[in-house]
Amino acid sequence: MPVSIREQLLSAITTAVGGVFDTDLPTDERELPITLVADDAESATEDYDQIVARMPVAVARAAAATDRDSGTQRAQANELLAALIGEMNTDETFGGLAQGTLYDGGGIAINNKFVAAEAQFTITYSYVRGDPYTAS
Repeated sequence: MPVSIREQLLSAITTAVGGVFDTDLPTDERELPITLVADDAESATEDYDQIVARMPVAVARAAAATDRDSGTQRAQANELLAALIGEMNTDETFGGLAQGTLYDGGGIAINNKFVAAEAQFTITYSYVRGDPYTAS
């Protein structure tokens, strides 16, 4: 069975960040660290014989806090955010499946037990009009 370009991209993104796709955040710090990937509805335009799609993707990472000090937690969470941005841009085409990756923004969260970061991206890719299995 063929795999759509969109699914190939989501798989490549999940692999690139060492994550799992679209699961709930853990409630127990023993489940940490974890990296989650989630997609949203994409927008698309037609350009001659191809469809150009822009897919929003959120990547979140949570880890056990290394210290209870809020400054240390903030620094740890910001490092998680920086790592996510770096990992998503190591190969912003994900092996030639996408035209590019745009960082749209992100943020961090801290508490006494864990730190977390989330980054939003827009992945631009294209496929042959009427054939989402063939990249263009």
